[in-house]
Amino acid sequence: MTLIFEEKWDRTIADRDRKMYQDIYAKHPIQEGKLQFIPVRIALNHRNDLLASVCIVNGRDDWKLEDRLLSYFEQNTLIAEKRFTHELTVQANTAVPWTFIFTPETMVRQATLQNWKISD
Repeated sequence: MTLIFEEKWDRTIADRDRKMYQDIYAKHPIQEGKLQFIPVRIALNHRNDLLASVCIVNGRDDWKLEDRLLSYFEQNTLIAEKRFTHELTVQANTAVPWTFIFTPETMVRQATLQNWKISD
């Protein structure tokens, strides 16, 4: 069971953020047969893109992001959905930090940035 930083993240992540992800991973161990998106940070950028940073904790077989529809919920209400095309693979029994970007056209409601989760 390992926390893995994607190559670009590994080169650019600040030490305090690396430590934060290590702490999150320590508090949310891999659960056999379960894929978890542990919420870390949420924000809107200057283009009104929704930036949802998570730690993907994979207790299943290899999980591929490519061509996967993911949903962003707040208080169990759908706020945004997007089909992602990145070639990210989260290997079995590993965890990977990732930021999902939901553009304004993928949002069906205004985000409040509270009580949120990502779901596949």
